[in-house]
Amino acid sequence: MMQLKTLVAQMAQHILARAQSRPFVLGVSGGQGVGKSTFCKALSEYLNDAGTPTLSLSLDDFYLSREARETLARDIHPLCKTRGVPGTHNVAQLSETLQALRSGEDGMDWRLPVFSKSLDDVLPPAQWLTVTRKPEVILLEGWCVGASASCLSPHPQTDWERTHDSASVWKQWSQNQAAAYEDIWATCDSFMLMRQDNFEAVIDSRWAQEKDNAAASGIWQFKTREQVAEFCAHYESWTLGLWRALPPFCDFVIGRDADFTYRHLLD
Repeated sequence: MMQLKTLVAQMAQHILARAQSRPFVLGVSGGQGVGKSTFCKALSEYLNDAGTPTLSLSLDDFYLSREARETLARDIHPLCKTRGVPGTHNVAQLSETLQALRSGEDGMDWRLPVFSKSLDDVLPPAQWLTVTRKPEVILLEGWCVGASASCLSPHPQTDWERTHDSASVWKQWSQNQAAAYEDIWATCDSFMLMRQDNFEAVIDSRWAQEKDNAAASGIWQFKTREQVAEFCAHYESWTLGLWRALPPFCDFVIGRDADFTYRHLLD
C-alpha cells in the first residue's frame, strides 16, 4: 500500500526520466471520484516545485455547454443531455488547446475553459483560466481518457441500458463518437489508469465527491446516493470497458482503496 505522496514521487520520477524537447503528456484515466484531480494537483505541485513547469488539464472542463447537449438530446437521444460519455465534449476545443500548449512559447496567453459541475454548464469566458508559462509536462486527466469504440458492446449491457436505451441509439452514437478522440489520445506519451475495485465503489466515490462539491458551492446537483447511482449508470459500460481494455496500453495501473491508499496492479 502507498500513500499519495509516495505515488506522486514515483510518477514524477517516471516523467522526469523521459525528458524531451516538446511537452510530455501523461494521460490519467479513471472512474468518477477515484482521485484523479487530487493526484494530478499533487503531482503538478511536486513537479513545479522541482523546477519543471507542469499543467493539469481536466477533460471535464471541455464538456459541451448545457445548450449544446440539449440540442443533441433533441436530435439524437434524450440521454445525450447528460454530460460524460464520448460525444459530450468539445473535442475540437481540447485538440486546439493541446496543440497550442505544445507549440507555443513562454509569455503567450492560453485561455482554458472552466466547467461547473454544480451548474452543469461551461462558465463564461471571463471566468476561464489564463496560463502564461509554457508547460514542460501536461497532465491530461478524465474519466474516459483513452476510450475507444472497442471498449464496449454496441448492445445494452445493463438493466439500466435496457430500460433507457433498448435500441442502443444513444450507446451506439457515443461509441461512434469515440473515434473523434483518437488523435487526442495519440498525443499522450504515457498512460496511467486509476481504478476502484468495483462499480459500487465508483458510485460511493462519486457520492462523496458530490457532498464535497455541495459544501464548496452551496449547490446540490444530487441530493441522495440513489440519484448519484442513476447518474453513474450512464457511465457503467464505458467504465468497466476501460478497466478491461486500457491496462495493456498503460505504464501504470493503480488501485485505490476506500481509505485513499494506493497499490500497483501491474507487475
